[in-house]
Amino acid sequence: MEQERRTKEELFDALVHNALGFVNTSIDHLQHKPKNAIVDLYTAIELFLKARLMKEHWTLMLSKPETGDLQNLAVGDFLSVYLDDALKRIQSILGEKIDKDASENFKALGEHRNQIVHFAHSGMDNSSKTQAGVIVEAWASWHYLHALLTGPWEGIFQPYAAELQVLNQRMMRQGEFIKARFEILKPQIEIQTMKGNKIVPCGHCLMPAAIEGETHAWGTDYACMVCGVDDTALAECNEELPCPECGTPFKFFQQGNSTCPNCSHEITTDILIDLCTKHFPEGDGWCEDGQVHIASCHNCQHAQPSVFFIDGMWSCVSCFDRGWGAVACSRCDEFVTGDMERIKYFACHKCEPQVREQILRMAEPSASTTSEGGEPAL
Repeated sequence: MEQERRTKEELFDALVHNALGFVNTSIDHLQHKPKNAIVDLYTAIELFLKARLMKEHWTLMLSKPETGDLQNLAVGDFLSVYLDDALKRIQSILGEKIDKDASENFKALGEHRNQIVHFAHSGMDNSSKTQAGVIVEAWASWHYLHALLTGPWEGIFQPYAAELQVLNQRMMRQGEFIKARFEILKPQIEIQTMKGNKIVPCGHCLMPAAIEGETHAWGTDYACMVCGVDDTALAECNEELPCPECGTPFKFFQQGNSTCPNCSHEITTDILIDLCTKHFPEGDGWCEDGQVHIASCHNCQHAQPSVFFIDGMWSCVSCFDRGWGAVACSRCDEFVTGDMERIKYFACHKCEPQVREQILRMAEPSASTTSEGGEPAL
């Protein structure tokens, strides 16, 4: 079958829409065809990772970048990278860290997919228990994927935000199966309680099935036995801001708090930034007097700097993440949050694209490279 010639941009768009389609069919199959659901969701994850690589440079999604040919790419004639190599390249070449729990989840889903496709998966039948387990596994995988697409990679996949929102709403409707999974795991949850582990409600599936872990100044780690998500329950922030409409103080540092509890005036992120600029005029002890003290968030990368020193720690009023350090990047001089070692030895989230571009340019053959026949390349 003859393939239509397409530009790199058209191929990227087709790749993303193909991935979105597989997520959609995976959700369709969750209840009655769990095997198909696993295969389709894993395929979607691979496609999204390839799309991220392709956005950086089209050769990165090829299994052997050195054999890349634009003519073959234009007609779709190429062998693309697999999951393991895609994850490695995203970290080593793009310099982007994918959470260990996320990468391990993707790999585990891939193992299930391979067993289903190449062998007989003994754990896959059509019982309600299996359906609930598959849906929870899909829930966890989607959680990690959605966090990437709408977090660090939001700028790349912003044109598809509406479709991603619809898919996320569909996945979140699988509540009955999450409840079923909780009932299945109740005996194990009770065993954890008897062992002395504290069980708290999960911030994602909302089931009282999360085992508390290490406690930090910014919150307490937990691992949910139902949906498989590892996260941190942030410590409560009791600071208040006055509503710009009625003046009534309200607790502002919490997800979903989009209106004033007294007068229902809309409280947007930009309004919170304006209010915090007035009420939190200082940074931590490392900030010099008169210098910038509002940081750009590496987690949500909000357009405006949105991280203030609140209640003893750097706190973002856009994504409500907190506890990171804030520093002026030595490369671009932007005041940002993030991993201090990464910023020091590589780049901050603001200048990463330029740094990666410089690295790629250095890796490309020189324009003066001669051809096989000895003539200078044009």
